[in-house]
Amino acid sequence: MLHDMRFWIILPIIAGGYFAFRYFSLIYAMKKIRGEMEMIRQDLTQNQMVHLPLPDPHSKKLLCALNAVLEEIQRERGRYEKREKEFQRQIEDVSHDLRTPLTVILGYLKLCRKEDGRQAVNNEELSDTIEIVERKAQAMKKLVAQFYDYSRIQAKDHVTHLEKIDVSRILRESLMGNYQLLEQAHLEVEIDIPHHPVWISGEEQALERIFQNLFQNAGRYADTMFRIEMEEKEEETRIWFINDTDILTDADMPYLFDRFYMQDISRGQSGTGLGLTIARSLAEAMGGRLAARMEEEKDKEGEIRSIVLFELYLKKN
Repeated sequence: MLHDMRFWIILPIIAGGYFAFRYFSLIYAMKKIRGEMEMIRQDLTQNQMVHLPLPDPHSKKLLCALNAVLEEIQRERGRYEKREKEFQRQIEDVSHDLRTPLTVILGYLKLCRKEDGRQAVNNEELSDTIEIVERKAQAMKKLVAQFYDYSRIQAKDHVTHLEKIDVSRILRESLMGNYQLLEQAHLEVEIDIPHHPVWISGEEQALERIFQNLFQNAGRYADTMFRIEMEEKEEETRIWFINDTDILTDADMPYLFDRFYMQDISRGQSGTGLGLTIARSLAEAMGGRLAARMEEEKDKEGEIRSIVLFELYLKKN
């Protein structure tokens, strides 16, 4: 009997001691963890982790969760720094593209100034100079317009008004409007566009911009040929813009629609690297999509050549 009474007296003391130990251990662990978190907060550039002060399964689970969050923060920091470096490079490229025509314009304007009371150029030279200045100014206007369009699309300010439109008519008219550009690139043009109406749900102005940007892309990167094909499906219309190339490679395909992406070899052609980005965004705004892939095919002489296929999918009305 006495033994049982002692047991019931000692048991609460032991239990109290255990829970007191657990309580103070938890307080100690929390203080250590808080101290480590404060050190990490002061310098997030270091790949630091929180350590377990005392062995405890519940605290271990908490620290695993905290360390997982810290790892994601560190990964995101790495991605952010990479994006910042890439953005800085893009800004440098864009500044170069804007500065080049400005330098030409200012140079020719300086040439036209009167010096020592005499005209620096004769009337014939002045006419040629004005033509060059106007051409460079138009190129700058296009650059600025693309930056404006891109900013509006990214800010969701561009509202697309969908209606029933004939995409075959718009494509033929856009081709005629840009045919000189393809001729200047010395491209052999092949078209397979139906003469009957092909009705889709879209916006005419957006389609014209998509087509224009794809034509300009062909003028920049195509080697000898440019081909357009169209196929009507039950729920969508597919249009292929195909050109051969000796500039682009498979390595370029994942980046073609990235903003400001341009092959260095084409950077002197007054581009921004925004044309395909805008084209894809406009296609998606109409419920369609725009993709690109590279294949190989035989030319008329049986030689293997690399071709790029831009695939535009548009919803039927």
